[in-house]
Amino acid sequence: MRQAAIQNNFDWCRLICELHGCTVTETADSWVAKGDVPLLYPEMMVRAHQQQLDLSGVRSIKDCTAGYDFSRAGLTHLFTAEWITRRPILDRRALPADWTVVRDVQEAARFFAILETEDVPQRLFERSDVRLFFSEQQQAGFIAYSNGQTTGLSHLTSNYLDERLWDDVIRLSSAHFPGQPLVGYEYGDQLITALEAGFDDIGPLAVWIR
Repeated sequence: MRQAAIQNNFDWCRLICELHGCTVTETADSWVAKGDVPLLYPEMMVRAHQQQLDLSGVRSIKDCTAGYDFSRAGLTHLFTAEWITRRPILDRRALPADWTVVRDVQEAARFFAILETEDVPQRLFERSDVRLFFSEQQQAGFIAYSNGQTTGLSHLTSNYLDERLWDDVIRLSSAHFPGQPLVGYEYGDQLITALEAGFDDIGPLAVWIR
């Protein structure tokens, strides 16, 4: 399942980078973006050990199995996180009433007022494979992205962390992309509450920057 989570992240990062005009090259083992890579996105991702990597000019790397020490190449370890996954749910209860899925530019403006992120294009909501969710009552928001196999969760923002928040995320994502396993990565308190909400920890990743 970890490789499925990694592939979803490969596909998500490709989408965002290409929407910013980057060129992305992907092989079975690695992923490289060239151009004006958006803030907080890697220039390189790797998912297999013992590769001969050309790191010349590379300023950021996501090591999807946390198996490399890039300090010898002049990079600094930024953080380690854990890939997470859980089965989708079939919940026939009404979806949480205080959440909105973005469908127009006015709702997009309300979404970005909560998330305050610059990497996501303003009209990303127009894509059928992406959902932008927000709750003004909870001052929370997140993004769900489907690559047709799994649903990747990212950008989860809230004034608080508890199982109710993750329950809402799970129910909303499962309803909009039914039958697809949920994947993503978290660390710190976000990871703790995700595991409490039923996600499984399926292995580490590490992010390095120059």
